This record gives sequence, structure tokens and C-alpha cells, in this order.
Amino acid sequence: MPSAEDRTFHRFFQDTLKRVPKNLALSADGETHTYEDLWEKSGWLARMLLRAGLAPGERVGLWLPNGVELILSYLAISRTGAVAIPINTRFRRDELTYLFGHSGLSVLICPGTFLGTDFCNLLREAAPDLAARPGGECATSHIPSLRRALTTSDAPPSGFCSFWGFLQEGRTLPGGPLERAESAVRPEDTCLLMYTSGSTATPKGVLLKHASCARKPLALTKRLGLRDDDRFYTAMPISHAAGLFSGWWLAAAVGGPLFTHSRFDAEAALKTISRERITVERSFPTLVKDQLELLAGGGKDYDISCLRTGLSSSLSPDVFEKLADVIGPHEYVNNFGFTEATGVVTLSDPGDPPEVRWGKMGKPLDGMEVRISDPDSGAPRPAGEEGEIFVRGWAMMKGYHDPGPDVPPPFDLDGWYRSGDLGYLDRDGYLTYLGRVRERLRVGGENVSPEEVSVFLRRHPAVEAAEVFGVPDERLGEIPVAIIQRKPGAEFSEEALLHYCRESIAGFKIPRHIRFVGKMPLNSSHKINRRKLRQEFLDEMGCDSGE
Repeated sequence: MPSAEDRTFHRFFQDTLKRVPKNLALSADGETHTYEDLWEKSGWLARMLLRAGLAPGERVGLWLPNGVELILSYLAISRTGAVAIPINTRFRRDELTYLFGHSGLSVLICPGTFLGTDFCNLLREAAPDLAARPGGECATSHIPSLRRALTTSDAPPSGFCSFWGFLQEGRTLPGGPLERAESAVRPEDTCLLMYTSGSTATPKGVLLKHASCARKPLALTKRLGLRDDDRFYTAMPISHAAGLFSGWWLAAAVGGPLFTHSRFDAEAALKTISRERITVERSFPTLVKDQLELLAGGGKDYDISCLRTGLSSSLSPDVFEKLADVIGPHEYVNNFGFTEATGVVTLSDPGDPPEVRWGKMGKPLDGMEVRISDPDSGAPRPAGEEGEIFVRGWAMMKGYHDPGPDVPPPFDLDGWYRSGDLGYLDRDGYLTYLGRVRERLRVGGENVSPEEVSVFLRRHPAVEAAEVFGVPDERLGEIPVAIIQRKPGAEFSEEALLHYCRESIAGFKIPRHIRFVGKMPLNSSHKINRRKLRQEFLDEMGCDSGE
């Protein structure tokens, strides 16, 4: 395949379109679309966005589940020169208020309802004074930059426009403005603004350029040995880095079909993999374990022997072994990456021995470099020694959007990025991942900052102190636990605190267990002794530490 170093993302997609215009490109909840269809309809949407005044570099929030609306929006925004902001559909008032304000988005696209949640009402929680303006625009003092809200609802409420009605209006518009806009976009321009919680209390906005977004899927395709006849499946949100960078984009790189669902269901996934003869799956440990559990429970009607390879982050060797029991010899691989590097940084080769593919995170992609350094001094460490993982290369972000005065520069003078992750390289250059320099939880594929949740809990008027940590969980990998010290004289229940959480933060961040203590234990530095609290909780539950 040709190099994508000097291409925009929409040119990358267009090159695939020219090869296979009639190929099936997307099947989302059973609704199918060809490459030609996606390109045509994304053009209608792009023409309307331009007519509505969307300018190069302006930001469009994509608060959407997996589906054709999300894919069309990604393509349309790329073609206009604007910047797409994928937004987690599980975010609630507090997360949304921060993201909407920080990003400065001009347009927001959201569903009507999804999984029983009214998204238009959620926007009104973050922007209570949202009001309709002439010409289909809107305005709110809470998000001053927002001037248009589109919803996929059949009956948009006041202040919202119909996504599909808006798109259809673009069908008869002249193509000249869009052609000029497409030609003006440069590979170094920003394509995506993605928010990641990382290990800090305040999410960071990562600016990713077109050139990286166009080159990354080809680098992954080469390493994985993907073929033109491969068929792809992911239930990971395409608003997430993993589902986007190494889910949809892999299918687009080879011109194959991507099958997906708006929500994950192990049975639906297995039915799709079996019926559609899926060969490549993008997943994470919780999803793989759920599928294997269903198969072990008598799912003999599913034939997933067609699966040849797949990507997952931090799958344990025992899960790889169970996969081998089900589908026979396979080429599933582990990988290591993060949003600031446009996803995957290191990846195993499918031809690596199982003990390498199952126990390590592979080698850096071509053109990317990984170094292990002392977490304090930054001095390089030799093979076999643990340290912080430093990364540099073509896939790295442009920088952070509006990082604030207290955030240090993301790159050192030699271009190295400090990942905040711990690991070591063996003598052959394979990376082993060991966790975070600063603690971060991985809850069913979602990154959770304990400090972010602790800060939120401490805002409750009856909470004196709160400490959040993770404990092992068989299904989700980790779950958050909260230890709470009430203010003197305050009385409230676990259920009351959970209700407080449900109103404002995403479900995956909500502590699964809450314990109340009279006084927090302190360490020698007079800080809350999180290690002691965690061990006492594990002892109470009769669990191992998992460390």
C-alpha cells in the first residue's frame, strides 16, 4: 500500500473508495453501507456544515454511539477542515460541563435517546438556558461557543435540529465549496481533539494531526499482515481511541467491512462473528472474557473458528490460552499505546511465538521509538531494567489543547514524551507493561483516575474526606472502591452517595463499594494512607491484593 505520510485522513479514505467503491464498508446494528455510500452522504453533511458557517479549525462534538451517524460525521468533519471531538456517551453533567467549556465546540451532534438516556435533556442539564435561534441555530451562556445542536431524534426538541434532515438538505447543494475546503486541508492540520483522563484529575485534550491519522492504520495493517478479504468486528466505542484507531480504521485501510453494535452484548457479538465469518476483532479483556464465558456455558451454536487475529490491550496469558482452546491456533496480539500517540505504539507480530505474543506488548511500530528511563531523572535505563516508558515518533500528538499554566511541556528537547507508564524492554526490543507511574484504574476498558473521583466525592456537602482506589475484579479487571469520612454530625447512606454519583459522573467511575470510617488513617507524611485502606478492604472481602 502507498505511504500515507503526506495525506489527510479523508484522502486516505478516498484512496480506499477508489479501489473498492461497492464493497460493504459498515454494518452497524444490521444497517449496511458501502464505501461509496459513506463518501456520498458524508459529502452532503459536509456541504451543509460549510453552508452553516463551519470554518477550518472549528470544533464539532460527536456525542454518538457506534453507528452510521458517527462514521458519516467523522468523514464530513475531516473533509471540511474542522476538528472532530469524540465524546463518551456515558459522560454525565460534570464531565460534559468541563468538556463543552474547555473544547470550545461550535457544533454538537447527539442521539435523541440511547440506552434509556435522553441526551437532549442531558445537554440542557449542562446548559439550562439553551434556546433556539433563527436559521436552526442555538445559543447558551453556559457554552458560549455553541451555535448549532443536531440530534438523531425523529422529533428534535426546541434548540435542536434534525441530523438527518440537515444532512438531506446538503444533497442538492453545489459541490464547489466542499472541493475547495478539502483541498485546503493539510496533513499537519489537526484532525481530532480527543479527551483522555490519564492519571490526572483534569482531562486533557489531545490534538492529533491528519498525517498521523492517515498513516497509523497502514502501519498496523502491515504489522498484523491484514488482507483485502479480512472482515472486522468491534463493539468498542468508536468514540474511544482503541475502537477508532485500530477498529474502524483497520477496515478502511484494506477496504473491508466493519461490523459493530451500538452496545456490547456477548451473544450478539458471537452471532455476528459466526454469521459474518469475522477474521479480525478489536476488543479489550472484559469483552473477550464475556464471550469466552458464554461459549463455555454451552454456546455450541457459534462457530468462531474464522477468527484469525485480533488486538487487545493487556490480555492475560490464560485468556489467550482459552482462545486457543476455542478457535485453535490464532494470531491474537497484545499491544501498548495511548491517545497521545494516536493509539498503538508497540504491537506483536502475528508470527511471534505464543509466549511472546501472550506475555509481552510487542515491538514499536516502524518509525516509532520506545525508551525506558528513570522516572525521576529521565536518564535511560538498559534492557531488562524497569522504568518509565518514553515514546517519540511520527504518530505523536501536536500537543494539548489549552493545557493551562501548570502543565509542563509534553515533550523534552529531544522530542521524547513521558507516558507515565511503567515497563521494561528485553534484549530483543519487546516491551513488557507493568502499570502506571501514578495509579490509574482500568475498569472494563475505561480509564479512571482515582483522584478525579475522590475530588468529586469530596464536593458532597456531608463528606469530610474521600479516598478512591482500585481492587481486582474477575470480569472488569478492576473496580473503584471509595472510603468516606463523614463531616461531624452528618448522616447519609451509601445509596444516597451513589445517587449523587449517578447524577453527575459516568457509571464506570462510580465506586462499586463504599465504606464509611470514623477517621482516615495517616502515613508518616500525614497523608491518607491509601495502601492501608486498600489492604483493610481486601482483608474484609477475603481477596488477594492482585499486585
